[in-house]
Amino acid sequence: MADNKSGFKRRFPKVGKCCCCFEPKISVFVCTIIFIILLGLEVFFSGISLSIIGEYIFTSTNIISKVFMILDICLLISLILLLVGIEKRNTTYMNQFKIVLFIYLVCDLLGFAYNIYLYNTDEYIEESIKTMKETYKNFNTPVFKDMPDDFYRRSVKRSTNYYIVEAIIIFALIVYYYLSTCSYIEDVEENLNDENDARKLENNEY
Repeated sequence: MADNKSGFKRRFPKVGKCCCCFEPKISVFVCTIIFIILLGLEVFFSGISLSIIGEYIFTSTNIISKVFMILDICLLISLILLLVGIEKRNTTYMNQFKIVLFIYLVCDLLGFAYNIYLYNTDEYIEESIKTMKETYKNFNTPVFKDMPDDFYRRSVKRSTNYYIVEAIIIFALIVYYYLSTCSYIEDVEENLNDENDARKLENNEY
């Protein structure tokens, strides 16, 4: 009989449930399903947007948008596998989530930094002003069409600030969901490990 039982080392801190109204398993299920729905809608509308806007435009922004759409699809598949893994207590299906969402978060953070840089470039601001003027002209709104460029420039800056706040909130929510879900996954792994140890003790395998 061996001296030590097989150990389990946690890599994530114990974090509260992402949905406090339910027990841990249901909480992860509900939050993951909501995430799948929102991500699915994002992929759908991103695909429509790219097919309309990016069909004849080959720019770095367009390429980045396509890359992020592929990342969204990969994450979508990962979330579905996570649900299957939780239901079947399959650690392989659950653990892939830790890697995939981590990569997604890193890419999302890099994309956020790039967008902040892009939205503050003179080229982007001037192009946005031109687009807004053309839009107001097409909708026959001369009041806005004849406004000075400073008006549009302030509008672009406000939009950028709103984007920053929104992106930070969404990123923080995803990070909390990631930590909470990884914590639950490790709880399941720990329980499975304890059950395995108990069986080995019963069979005198230690």
